[in-house]
Amino acid sequence: MGMDVYGKNPRSKAGEYFRANVWSWRPIHALVIELCSDLLDEETLEGLAYNDGAGPNDPETCVEMARRFEAWMEQHTEGHKLDFGLRTAKDGKFVTEEELAENPELETESPYEVGDDHLKAWIEFLRNCGGFEVR
Repeated sequence: MGMDVYGKNPRSKAGEYFRANVWSWRPIHALVIELCSDLLDEETLEGLAYNDGAGPNDPETCVEMARRFEAWMEQHTEGHKLDFGLRTAKDGKFVTEEELAENPELETESPYEVGDDHLKAWIEFLRNCGGFEVR
């Protein structure tokens, strides 16, 4: 399960399609809200969390989003992780709050993570999509 993001007026192959699973889309979406909330209205920002077609219509907005993501990445070279309380062990198994309470030394991590390379692909998509919609 994930988010399929389609370019509305792609200028190149890179702007036709971008895919993110649910674990990587949430950090991307959080960065859109953090970096681009002045570019997109509240309804669009909220709609990007769902597969119902939300997204900017114009290439100028997308190019500016790409510029802001690129500037953010200059200071953050390890991708982006979010911590919403959901935890996994190093082997990928979900860990309950009870398990954490019983074993506080258990090493866990958030499954909500997007890598540097995937963010670079997102930027390339934004530069070339001509507007997009999340499906």
